Amino acid sequence: MMKFIIVLISLVLISLFCGCESEEIVNVELVYEEYTVVQAELIPDKRFPGVRFTKTLPLGVPYNIKDTEIKNITAYIRINGVQVIPLIYTEDGLYKPFYYFYIDEGDTYELFAEQGEKYIYSITKIPLKPEVTSINYDRNDYHLYADVNVKQGEVYSALWIVTLGNALRAEDFFSVSSPSNQNSIVRVRTSPVPEEYLSGIYSGTRMIQVFALDKSFKDYFHTRNSGQQLNDPFIQGTGGAVEWNVQGDKVIGLFIGVAPGDIIEVF
Repeated sequence: MMKFIIVLISLVLISLFCGCESEEIVNVELVYEEYTVVQAELIPDKRFPGVRFTKTLPLGVPYNIKDTEIKNITAYIRINGVQVIPLIYTEDGLYKPFYYFYIDEGDTYELFAEQGEKYIYSITKIPLKPEVTSINYDRNDYHLYADVNVKQGEVYSALWIVTLGNALRAEDFFSVSSPSNQNSIVRVRTSPVPEEYLSGIYSGTRMIQVFALDKSFKDYFHTRNSGQQLNDPFIQGTGGAVEWNVQGDKVIGLFIGVAPGDIIEVF
């Protein structure tokens, strides 16, 4: 599966500067602060991908992974509070274990890292593959929706996908459900399918894919545009109260469990 969540959070767009005068841009550059960036997407039944540690760049500085990677991190993960696995630097800021292993749904992963006097921590639970009970579409704006059996500690979202020719998919989630008690059902929806994909030639190729995510993703999703003043917080740092699920002084990012569901035909 394509690393959709990492692509998603790396493409966060934010509010434009009000007035956008040159002196305002200078002020933003003067208050630049370097942040450590943590990125990892943990998918059940896939190999543990490692954790990437980078640093932010000032506004206007071209992105180059060699300029942003961090090589002096000491890090390990702990699984279910018991199994400890060290991570070692490989390349481009990516830290991996000495050996491959697969991620199991329902497991809890903790990240511990240290960089000088900076300490980093995160915790995530690996969701179960979402159980979709029904699907349909709205005939007013042609968004797709699905009903999903809720599991404790999980939230849900969905994307539309068109499979005719080169597969296309929505660029972003439309919404993310709230955490709920187990043994309930939640409805999730996509953004509207674009008009160009509504003609008869696309019949039978308009699909929905539901994602189950660690519940901390909801806080990130609903705050990622809040007060930000930069184009990409994963490169340039964050100017607002984004609720990342990593902890540490001047640390941003997501260490997140996500389980993609089946791609299901809707209409």
